[in-house]
Amino acid sequence: MMRNSLAPRMIRWSTLVGALGALALFAAACGSDPTATPLPTATPAPTATSIPGQPTATPTEAPPAWVAEWDAAVAAAQAEGKVVIALGGNASRTYSPRFEAFEAEMGIEVIAGTGGGSVQFAKISAEREAGVFTTDVWMTGVTSTKNVNSVGALKDNISDHLILADVVDPNTWVDGHLWFPNGLEDTTIAFCASPNVAFSYNTDLVDASQLTSWWDLVDGRFKGQWVGKLPWEPGQTDSEHFINKPELGEAFIRAFILDQDAEWVADAQQAVDLLAKGVKSIFMPTGNASSDIEALESFGLPVKNHFAQGFKEGGVIGIGGLCSLSLLKDPPHPNAQKVFLNWWLTKENQYAAGGINGLSHSLRVDVPTDNLLENYIRKEGVEYFFPEADPNVPTDNPGLAFNRQLADEAGLR
Repeated sequence: MMRNSLAPRMIRWSTLVGALGALALFAAACGSDPTATPLPTATPAPTATSIPGQPTATPTEAPPAWVAEWDAAVAAAQAEGKVVIALGGNASRTYSPRFEAFEAEMGIEVIAGTGGGSVQFAKISAEREAGVFTTDVWMTGVTSTKNVNSVGALKDNISDHLILADVVDPNTWVDGHLWFPNGLEDTTIAFCASPNVAFSYNTDLVDASQLTSWWDLVDGRFKGQWVGKLPWEPGQTDSEHFINKPELGEAFIRAFILDQDAEWVADAQQAVDLLAKGVKSIFMPTGNASSDIEALESFGLPVKNHFAQGFKEGGVIGIGGLCSLSLLKDPPHPNAQKVFLNWWLTKENQYAAGGINGLSHSLRVDVPTDNLLENYIRKEGVEYFFPEADPNVPTDNPGLAFNRQLADEAGLR
């Protein structure tokens, strides 16, 4: 490179010297002034000047502090080699592909403990009583999470373990803050919440376009055609909505439990069969059987879930068994625990996790919904009741208590 830039200059200079020498000889021969003609001096190289409008070079900015913290956590987690997760039934059936993605991306093995929330709770309780600590992360439904928290097994500062900038940023989340289930503040992050199934119906017997209010269900048109899972058993959140909604309240609960000549069953599958065969028109509460209804619908049977998204009193959104994550105290793999938490809450994983079954609408505002089933997307302009995470909702389940009071009064249990 240097040789190429200098060679032309050397050629020009030697040519000029030769030419000047010939001129001198010619002048002497002609009797001209013998005074030597001065040789020209080399023209100095121009000084570089700044170009107007161009930015001045600045030193490279140091990466933000969280980057170094994240890199250190990942390196330490990879050295630990694994993360152990306790899963509820829904999570264990759903999230396996995302655990595989975590392993491939982060180089950390996932050991998933299955068996349902109650089984996991019994295991963790027994281990901790014996001073044994085998598990890092807890992912079950809210009821089981509250049970494990009652024995002091959950970390009470989960927010302190968030590192990634987009996860920490409150503007990333609905209403500008992280979400915690009631009674589990800063121990459990609710990362998704989708519209709950309000009820199921037989499409041959019910014209859903004629239903615009919860009160339409109990105005007498479905009397004797109603079946439901025992509404006074734990896990039924519908009545928490009703009792907290002045337009519904105890009057609505009384109407649907006592005035519909309903058939109440302990086994939700029995209710599914009655609905599919056209013996009953309305199935409410559905418990965990709404997925069975969707399966039967896909096979062409005349059943469908309704989400009350068009009802004037609004619908309900819930965390369910797929949408919460907690950290256990005294984890065997503390760095892997932290890395998994942050990775799980990223936009990319939230999108992929929700799309596995299309049911889980992330509580991050930047996660697309194009891979979700339409009914499980929270709609703009629709009012939703969020009994599991609304701090204004009583945590002692007054709706369930009222259901039980009515059942006792009527001799139903």
